[in-house]
This record gives sequence, structure tokens and C-alpha cells, in this order.
Amino acid sequence: MKKYQTKKIIAGVVSLGLIIVVAIVFINRFVQNRVFYYAGTLETTKVVLSARVASDVENVFVLEGDEVYSGQPLVELSCDAYKILARQINRDFDRATGLLERGHIADAEYDMLMRNKQDNDLKLQWCVIKSPIDGIVVNKFREVGEVVAPGMMVVSVANPYDIWAYFYVPYSMLYKLKVGQKVVGILPEAENMKFVGRIIKISEQAEFTPKNVQTRDERTRLVYGIKVQFENPNLVLKSGMVIESALGQDE
Repeated sequence: MKKYQTKKIIAGVVSLGLIIVVAIVFINRFVQNRVFYYAGTLETTKVVLSARVASDVENVFVLEGDEVYSGQPLVELSCDAYKILARQINRDFDRATGLLERGHIADAEYDMLMRNKQDNDLKLQWCVIKSPIDGIVVNKFREVGEVVAPGMMVVSVANPYDIWAYFYVPYSMLYKLKVGQKVVGILPEAENMKFVGRIIKISEQAEFTPKNVQTRDERTRLVYGIKVQFENPNLVLKSGMVIESALGQDE
């Protein structure tokens, strides 16, 4: 009886051992075959427009969120001082043009008046701040009546169709990647919605993982930045969102 119980126990232990071995093999294969997804924060082309002349804001033609086109006036400065100066400069220049035709003014004096006119005309053009790109107004920094100085931010515009993310990968991944290669990005929060992307830049030098990576171990690793541009026809992707990609692994 005891021998029977002993054999039964041994058989049970052996069976349990086999189950554990099979489980370990299965888990190892699962881990080895699992696709690792890299995460990146989306960014867009953003242009911050600043005043080039000192004046007060006369008109603001847009609101935050408005769609704008390249060349569209966004903000107008009063530029009263330059307008007053323009009337005097234009009178002097017209008079000098007549004198030059009759040979009654030196070329050097005429050239100086022309430079003054061109300089003031250029500053008057700067009084209307126009969008350099097609996009959406992100920030409106000034309101009507506010005084601005050269270099002060007035408005910013972003192109939501030109959107990309940087992914940081170890050296061992570089041989699998090349510029122009197509990759797939997913949004886990949107039921893994997929977006087609293309690698447009691979860093030539290693760097420390950016600070926004969560674990200390990952922050101390040397990695290479991979810039991926994504198609965004329906404007689902937005700056600041996190997108994931397998980057060269089987997805």
C-alpha cells in the first residue's frame, strides 16, 4: 500500500514537473515572439510670429482654432509713426525725382532718399502680420490696444497635417531601420487605430534617453532618435498625444 502511495506521489511530482517545464518553454517563446512597442510624443510644425516694429495692435483678424492660409493677414499694427513719416519721405522723394530728371540733385543725395523710402516702406509692410503657412491658429498672445515691441510674440500657427514623433531605440535596432521606410503607428486609447508613417530621420549620434521616459534604468541608456512622420488626413492625431510603433519588428 505504501509502495503504491509512494509511486503515486512520484508520478504526481513528475507530472507537475513536466507541466512546469512546458509552461516555462511556452512563456519563453511567448516573450521572445512578443512585439515591443516604442512610444513617442507627437509634434507639429509650429510657427511663432513676432512683431518686427514697435507699435500698438489695431486689429486682430483671427481667433484661436481658426484655419488660415499662407499669406492671410492675422494681425494689424497701427504703425502711426511710420505712416506719418511715410508722407514726408514720399514728398521728399517725389521732389528729388523731379530734380534728378533736370540734373539739379546729386546722385548720392537721391540714393539716400531712396534708401529712406525703401526702409520705411518695408516697415509699413511689417505692420500687417501674415501667416507663412497653411494651418490652424494655436495661440493669440495679444489683443487690440496692446503695445508691442520688436521680438514680442503676437500669434502662433501650426500645421496639423505635418505631424511627427521621435522614437528612441537601442543600437541593436538600427540595422533594421532606414530613412524612407514605412512603419505603422497605433493609438492604444483609440482601439489601436493605425496610422501610416515614414521614417524621415535617424540620429547619427547616441544620446541619453529623454527625461520623460518613466523608469530610471531606461533614462540612463544610450539610444538613437528615430523621427517618423505620420499621415493625418482626418486630423485624428494631435500635438501632445502619445503614439506607439513597433519600428521594424513584425507587427
